[in-house]
Formats: sequence, C-alpha cells, structure tokens
Amino acid sequence: MYFIFPIFLIYFILFIAFGFIFFVLKKNNNHINVDYSVIIPVKNEAENIISSINSILVQSYLPAKILIVDDHSSDNVSQIIQNNFSQYEFIKYIKLDKDECGKKLAIKKGLLASNTERVIITDADCVWHEKFSENFHFDIKNRLISFPVVYFNCSSFISKIFQVELILLNSVGWASMSFKKPFLISGAGMMFLKNDYLQFCEQVETPTSHGDDMYFLEFIKNKFGNSAIQVNLSPGSLIFTKPPNDLNEYLHQRARWASKTPYYKNFLSWFWAVLALIIQLLIPVMLIFNLKFGILLLVIKLLAEMFLYSSVVKFFKLSYNFFACIVFSLFSWILLILIICRWAYGFEWKKN
Repeated sequence: MYFIFPIFLIYFILFIAFGFIFFVLKKNNNHINVDYSVIIPVKNEAENIISSINSILVQSYLPAKILIVDDHSSDNVSQIIQNNFSQYEFIKYIKLDKDECGKKLAIKKGLLASNTERVIITDADCVWHEKFSENFHFDIKNRLISFPVVYFNCSSFISKIFQVELILLNSVGWASMSFKKPFLISGAGMMFLKNDYLQFCEQVETPTSHGDDMYFLEFIKNKFGNSAIQVNLSPGSLIFTKPPNDLNEYLHQRARWASKTPYYKNFLSWFWAVLALIIQLLIPVMLIFNLKFGILLLVIKLLAEMFLYSSVVKFFKLSYNFFACIVFSLFSWILLILIICRWAYGFEWKKN
C-alpha cells in the first residue's frame, strides 16, 4: 500500500493543477481573421449533415469553401445537400472514386479542392458554436490548432455521465497543450495548414484505419516541435457532437479508442493510459482487501475529478451536472472493466 498512495497523489496533483489552468484562464478578446476552408468527410450522415452545415452558415466569418467529401454513402446524403444547399456556390459536394475509401483519403481529396492555406476539419455529426469564427485566438505562426469538443443534447442521465467523462478526458489534453506537451487531439475540430496534411498523407502510413488525427498530431510534433501546436480555448470556440446513444455504443467507441493506444509513440499518451488504468483497477482491489484505504483512494479521486470538471464547466459556461460527476467518479472503474471486456470480446471499426 505504500506505493499505491503516491500514485493517487500524482493523479490528484495533476488534476488540481490542470483545474487551476481553467480557473485562472482569462477570456481572450484578440480575435484574428484568417481565410479558411472547411472539409466535412461524410458517410451515411443524412440525419446530421443539415444541422452541421447550418451551424457553419450562421458564422460571422464564413469559410471560403465548405467541402463535403462523401466516402461511398449508401443513404441520400447527396440528395439532401443538393436540395438544401445548391444555392451556395462555395458549398461543394465531392465523391470519392471507387478505388478510394477512408477518412484520410476523403480529407486529402477535400484539400486538393480547397483554395486556402488553412483548413478546418469537422465531423458531419458536429455543430459549431454560433460565435465559433469570432473566437480564433491562436498564434498565427502555429501549424495545428485544436478546438474543444464536447457533447450536447445530454438529456438522459447516462448521457450526462458520458459528458462528464469526455470533459475530463479532453481537459487533460487541453491542459497538456497549454503546457506545450500535446498528446491528445480530436479530428472533430482541428485547423491546420493544407500542405502539412498533404505531406502527412504522402509520408505516413497509418497502422489503423481510423485515428488519423492522433497520427497527424505526432507527425506535426516530430516535424515542427511541440510549440507548433495550440489549443484554442474560449467559451465561444466549442464544437458540439452527439453523445453515444446507449451504453453499448459508448463501450464500442471507447474500445476502438483504446485499441489504437499501442500504436502511439508519444510518452504522454502511454503515461496517461497506464496511470488511468492503474487508478481505476486499484480501487476495486482496495475496496475488497482494505475497505478504509479503498474509500480514501476513492475520495482522493473524486475530489480531483470534481475540481477539474467544475473548473472546465465554469470556464466554458456549460451545464453543471453535479450528481453525474459524482456517479462517474465513484463508478468509472466499472466502466473501464466493461470497456476491457468489450475490447476482449471484439469490435468493428466505425463504418460512418
């Protein structure tokens, strides 16, 4: 038990330190204007594409082009785009050729059709904050910009728990970027230089069919260093995405994410994966063999996660789900065990 407590203490200190970043972070009013294009890779996204594009069309600073690149959809997404957005000349629908497939090639094809140096990639099931384009506060010299992604429309209690988990996960990544130690990024919201991604496509053979965002992050780090990457932290720069529909979809998604970890070469990716695994698995063991000590560890974890969650929610002006945060912190080890079981059972890579 003498080596267990320091592990939880490290976890506690890191979460408190990251939480303080969001408490002391001031709103940046220095907006920068940049020309940009938007690429939206789609596959069977007829249900989501209208709201996604509409959230871009209401922006104060519109992109030069919105490029929807279709990866062999079997639904009527192309017809929906034609019926609803044909009057906009800067909205282009592109279809991958028969011998092309996958998000990486979809992005590449969109880049070749774009006419700006900077490009934003977003997902078809995402919507932008109404003031998103008014909240570009990054250093123009940086080559890869990450935008914060959170769940929205979390009406059910389990979706609120998913929201807590995603905020805690992403906030660790955002805070690490603030320390110039980037290791986590979401492909649902990132801006980069067109030529950088084209070089990435030519020079890097990704080991999995998904996860290009993380491999691209490592590519930029290796080529230009940590200082070339920045997170655009502002309440108005949020990108919203739908939470998993149920527990099974959540477990399937997290099992996919976890399966890509062995391919990451970044030390921090491994550090956080191992630390989270140890923290979560030690709790049930201690609760069985030493109840009082196990409860102490659980309280340490709860306080750390509640502080980080509270500071992030306050900064981004999100709904505060106090009870969901407590439930997640107390029982997240159960979710981890279920994710491991789902991974061991097997899963399919995302098809859309």
